[in-house]
Order: sequence, then structure tokens, then C-alpha cells
Amino acid sequence: MTAESASLLVDLFSDQSIQDPYPSYREIRDRAPAVWLPEHRVWALARFHDVRAGLRADEILVSGRGVSLNPLVNDQPRHNTLMSDGELHRKLRSTLMKPMMPRGLVEVRPRIDAIADALVDELLEKESFDGIADFSRHLPLAVVSHLVGLPEEGRERMLEWATATFNALGPMNERAQAAVPTMLGMFQYAASLDRSRLRPNGWAARIFAAADAGAIDVEDIPGLIIDYIGPSLDTTILGTGHLLYLLGAHPEQYEKVRKDPGLISAAVAEALRHGSPVKTFTRFALTHYEADAVSIPAGDRVLMLYGAANRDERRYANPERFDVTRDARDHVAFGYGVHRCAGGHLAQLEMESLLRAVVARVGHIEVSEPRALMSNMLHGYEYFRVSFHPPNQPTRCRSSQ
Repeated sequence: MTAESASLLVDLFSDQSIQDPYPSYREIRDRAPAVWLPEHRVWALARFHDVRAGLRADEILVSGRGVSLNPLVNDQPRHNTLMSDGELHRKLRSTLMKPMMPRGLVEVRPRIDAIADALVDELLEKESFDGIADFSRHLPLAVVSHLVGLPEEGRERMLEWATATFNALGPMNERAQAAVPTMLGMFQYAASLDRSRLRPNGWAARIFAAADAGAIDVEDIPGLIIDYIGPSLDTTILGTGHLLYLLGAHPEQYEKVRKDPGLISAAVAEALRHGSPVKTFTRFALTHYEADAVSIPAGDRVLMLYGAANRDERRYANPERFDVTRDARDHVAFGYGVHRCAGGHLAQLEMESLLRAVVARVGHIEVSEPRALMSNMLHGYEYFRVSFHPPNQPTRCRSSQ
């Protein structure tokens, strides 16, 4: 099958698609195993099996030529885990992952649980609150900024830098153009970071120590600092926002989790599957690649559509339905294979801790209609109102404010 016979005129980065990408995802899944998108001059993989297979084929569909849809970002230095392959990727990832593996997070969990408990107690006292700014952002900002251990000005800008990075990775539309200066500012900050101002034993300080020990090269330091800054916040924040909104919008599902807290982990996985905070990254085809019956030529770029794969009816029955009893542990919201999100374990831990704090204290969740986040590469909400009701308290009617 050729590009002409497996093509589709769709703009995945238009305002309409950003607000509701799922009709376009279905079109792509239904057209072919791999679909040529002339609007972006890129192939798209959207079926669950094909996305997983493509992510496993990391020696053919590589990240070392960049993961963006524009050459400006793809041509930046690639001493980071997101845009590296082979031995370099393994070396960098080994250093990056050490404090974020389950064993390394054991000592962090009590702090995460304490912050989650205090947050829910505080929000129960409010008439209503912002589900993103007041709930979803609180724990990742408090935990990650502390763990990375940057100076104050760096901690204050982490969210701004992370948001800009995901916009700059898209096609060079207005969102990307506006984000590039901020992203380049992040690069400059990481390259000029004074290690004497870092929190001792923080994640950033450990990167300098790894260079001292010869585990990585000195020129790798800024890229690994960026790996902690860029992907570590927005994905967890948006995933948490999806989880909170979905439980409020589906009270029968929330009640199942309240009655059986053993479903907390499954509910988090299902929210990540259903919402998929990161929409896509690209890969570069070093050589010819076969996606079932479709032939992708060497030198072309390939979009891995995580959100589309996670809604593929070929893998999940009734994929549009949010079901906390579903086994969605194989979702690709955090990617798959050697490039699976390094912070996935921490994100899962944070989301489970928040949900555990909620189900222990909150009898009913009310949510307003959400406002979509307008982002090139992220999918989630910018804002929605929430009210927490203690158990056995009658639901009060409130405006969304």
C-alpha cells in the first residue's frame, strides 16, 4: 500500500482537533495500519498493535534524529534520553532512572502520602476549587521540584518550561513559535546551572555526581537536567486532571472505587488509557519499515499516536467507556519499550496517592464542564470546577463559577 492509497487529509494540530482528537483518531485507525498525513508530511500509526510494534522497532524507527514535527527542535543537541538511541540512550537512561525506580521511590512515598492527605483535607473545606490549579498541579509541583533540587528561580519556572517544550515539539504553528524562545531559555538555564546552588542529594546534583564518576560525559549534564524539567510535570498533572474529572463525571465508577480501594491502581491506569496526556512523538525511519500492509520509506517521519492506540476497539472493548474494573495496564500513555516514560512510576505513585486520599475522605465529587488545554502535544484540561462532599452529606447544587 502506498502513501497515495493510505493518505488522509486531517490536521491533528488544529484547534478543533486539539479540543476533540478522537474523531480524527478513529479515521486514521480505520483507514490503514499506517496513514500518510499530507498536512504534516508524516506517517501516523494509530492502532494499538501497530503503535506498540513501532515503539519496539527502536533500531529502525529511531528517536536520535529528533522526536518533533519541526526541524528547528530536531536539530538541537540530543544529549538526553528522549532524543537518543542505542548505547547512548542506555547510558543516559540508567543515570536518569536510578532515583525514579520503584525501589528508589520507597523513601519518597511517605512525603507524597502526607502532601496528598493534607491537600484533600484542605479542599474539603472549600465550596469549590479549580481541578487543575488547586488539585492536579499541587502534588507534582511540590514533590518534583523538591526532588530535582533546583535553585528557587529554576523551581518556579519548571512548569512554564515543561509546557513550552511540549508545544515546541509540534509543527511550527503559532503555538510552537510562541514556545520556542521559552524552550531555548530552558536550554540556556540547564547549560549554565551552577552545581553549588543545587540541593545536596537532589536528582540534579546526582547527575553532576554521575559525571564526576565517569558514568556520563560532562556534555550530557544539561540534557539530563532537561529530562527532569520537561516531561516530569505536565504528564502527571494532566493525567491527574483526567482522573479527577472522570471520577466526578461517572459517579457510579467512583462509588466502585470507594467501596473497593483495591481498584485504585486499575482506576489510575484506566484514566491514563482513556485520557492519554501525551498525544504523540515522532520517530525517524532509518530504513524501510513495514507496518502490516503499508510500506514506510526510509527517511520519512512516523507519528506514534498514543491517544489513538489507547482508544483502539481492536484492543479494548467499548474503548470510549471509562471503566475502573478494566485491566488497562498495557496502555501506552507512557509509551512502550526502551523509551517508556522514565517518570512513569512516579506519576503512577502520585496519582494513586491522591486517589487513596480522596476515597478515604470524599463521598461524592461534583465537576463542571472542563475547558480544553490548547497544546500541540498534550491532551487534557486547562480548567474545571470541582466540589468535594464528605460521606453522607447531601449533594448541594453549585454553579461552576
